[in-house]
Amino acid sequence: MIDAAPQTLADCLSHLPPVVRLRLLAFMHLVEDPAAMKAALEITPSGSMRLTLDAAVTPCPTHHH
Repeated sequence: MIDAAPQTLADCLSHLPPVVRLRLLAFMHLVEDPAAMKAALEITPSGSMRLTLDAAVTPCPTHHH
């Protein structure tokens, strides 16, 4: 079951729109290396939230998302 998990996850992710995959990737980078990302959380009085992630490092040119 453990061996199949990465492939199953990759299959699920391939069905998501590109912008969703990009957001998930940015969030994963934040979790893995918080020092490499800047995060800003905005909460409006109505209760809506916006999380903005900004990479503090230049990504490798081979990664195109």
